[in-house]
Amino acid sequence: MKLTKILMCALAVGAATFATSKVYAVPGPVTVSGTALSQDSKGGYDVAKKNKFTQKILLNILAQATGDSSITNKKTVVLYDPAAFNENAADSIEGYDFYGVFYYSNSVAGLQTLDGIDIDGDYYSYIELDYYNWLLDEYEGFWNGDSVEYNTIVGESKNKATVNGNGILYIHSDPYDYDLPDRDYYYANDWDGDYQPYAFVMHGPLKYGGSISGSTMTTTGKLSGSGDGLYDYNDLVVSGNASFKAKGPAPE
Repeated sequence: MKLTKILMCALAVGAATFATSKVYAVPGPVTVSGTALSQDSKGGYDVAKKNKFTQKILLNILAQATGDSSITNKKTVVLYDPAAFNENAADSIEGYDFYGVFYYSNSVAGLQTLDGIDIDGDYYSYIELDYYNWLLDEYEGFWNGDSVEYNTIVGESKNKATVNGNGILYIHSDPYDYDLPDRDYYYANDWDGDYQPYAFVMHGPLKYGGSISGSTMTTTGKLSGSGDGLYDYNDLVVSGNASFKAKGPAPE
């Protein structure tokens, strides 16, 4: 059986049995890095101020969004499971079979999802990754063919498979401002609607793949691109990378 088919089977099984912690499909740590340009002034002239976009800034955005200050004052890991079926989104939003779940974990909060259902029964989310997952043959996040490119190019060998496509990473402080590709705009804030204080959008090529070494299977993903953001209501122009990596037992 080709590795791509093995990966599809392993991820599909893992999505259904994740709670057992005995399967391959496990969340992997997410990291971001890049640069952020903001507007400044010097000597009476407008200047572009260059800042690093780091994991610390990502955690601060999520802390502001969720209201959980422990995200920044304790060691926190952001995790992503591409194979997890998101029941909250699928049950709440008609027309979506939603895959991909983000979490954060630290010694105070434990493992927490970054989306869910509120007390009124409405869906909310703080982070999404939208792309076509060829290995699962499913749409990740709020995939929309009109705004997230569908085409993927696959490469494979005996123990490795890679898929090159495109994706959108969207992080936002307004929990109800989710599903960026379906909002008729592709930037961090809708000027015709709510003006949220913290947001971050990156879109560009995404390389997603898996490999098997002995009894271990590894899944990786890396989005490289550019976009814009808002940090405490200040406009940003951003570029960089976001990546995740997960390991687990290979299927027998």
